[in-house]
Order: sequence, then structure tokens, then C-alpha cells
Amino acid sequence: MLKLDNGNDDLYQYLFDKYYKLVYTTAYRVVMNKEDSEEITQDAFRIGFKNIKKINNVNHFRNYILKITYNLSIVKSKKNKARYNMFPAPINDEISSDEDKISEVFEEIYFSQILQDLPVVDREILLLYSQGYKIREIANILSISVANTKVKIHRSRKLLLDNIQEEAIIHDKSQRQSV
Repeated sequence: MLKLDNGNDDLYQYLFDKYYKLVYTTAYRVVMNKEDSEEITQDAFRIGFKNIKKINNVNHFRNYILKITYNLSIVKSKKNKARYNMFPAPINDEISSDEDKISEVFEEIYFSQILQDLPVVDREILLLYSQGYKIREIANILSISVANTKVKIHRSRKLLLDNIQEEAIIHDKSQRQSV
């Protein structure tokens, strides 16, 4: 394993390559903006690498960098909350005409919109949980208790299901009226 010492460029490159996608995705799912996510990703790695000596074991870097990312994302999200509520994310202009791709994009947009109705912390808990994080890891990343994490997962899943069912009922009513 690579050692923690000053000037170990191989270690920094290894950690960056290993966690870049995870950090960027985590940031994007909170702020829902490409440019802000890239900025948060850069800041998270800058802070993580600057303070890497505070980590006893390089294997803990994953949780450390995710906690930094999450905190930076929440701060950015709070600063820009009004802007994001007024201007929804645009659909990617590079979508091919393939019907399957279009269907996938609309499903993703639909799911993103339903997730947006959840509070930021609940949304992030669900996203981390769906990415395969263990409840203890989520609690550690978000600085909340394991019991609170379990409760939030349960309530968020229920709220998400209720929102999806409500949307389905509205869709069914509009379909019946158009027929």
C-alpha cells in the first residue's frame, strides 16, 4: 500500500483516480448542477489532500473525502437554493433520437424531480443507501446516529413511494380525462 508522506504524487493520483467519480456524483446529486459539482469536487480533493496527514490510515480516505464533499455540497446547495428552484436543470442537448435513450432520460428526470421534493439530507441518505453504502457509513458521512439514519431511510423511502403513487394517480386522472 502507498505510504502517507509529503510529495507522494503517486498516492494523490491514485486517490484522485479512485474516488473522482464517487465525489463528483455525490456533489451532483446534492446540488444538481454540473459546474457547481466540478467546483465542489476540486475543493473537496484540495481540502482532503491538504489535511491527509490527519487520517491515520489511507483506507479511511473514502469516508473522509465523502464527508468533505457532502458538507461542501450542502453549503453550496443552501446558497443557491432559490436559483435551482426557479430554473430546473435542462435536458442534455446531446440526447440521441434512440427511443430507449429518450425513455431512460425522461425516467431519470422524473425520478430526479421526485427526489427534489425530499429534504436535502433525506435525499442524500437515499442516494448513498442506493449506492450500496452501509447504514453505519452513511451515519458517519452525515454525522448523525445510526438509529437516526435508519429512521430517515425508512421515512424517506415511504415519502418517496407516496410521491410516486400520488404522481401516478394524477397521471391516471389526466389520461382518463383526455379519452
